[in-house]
Amino acid sequence: MSESVAAEHPSSPFVEAIGGRLEEWREGYVRMALTLEPHHTNPNGVMHGGVVTTLMDEALGGVIASVRGLETVSAAPHATVEMNASFLAGARPRRSDRRRGAGAATGPAGGLRGGGGAP
Repeated sequence: MSESVAAEHPSSPFVEAIGGRLEEWREGYVRMALTLEPHHTNPNGVMHGGVVTTLMDEALGGVIASVRGLETVSAAPHATVEMNASFLAGARPRRSDRRRGAGAATGPAGGLRGGGGAP
């Protein structure tokens, strides 16, 4: 993603602190990425669920902002009220292990879905 587009759609300071990056932003779709490192793991050596859900929250919040418009979001911010995650398997850091997650608007009713995985 170009620096100018990333500057127009800044990530939260927390997402930046864990190394999350905005890869793509368009109306109804946002993709985030993160290079999985040892400090992202839990005591069992797999990616901490908070890392995954942080990227989910950021991507889905970005989708809402992309549909509502940045000026509207600035005037009337939104917040996640409820979010669910089901973990199928643990991810372990490996050299050059980059994880991606995306959020997309799914229909006129404003439904959202998240997904992701390795590139």
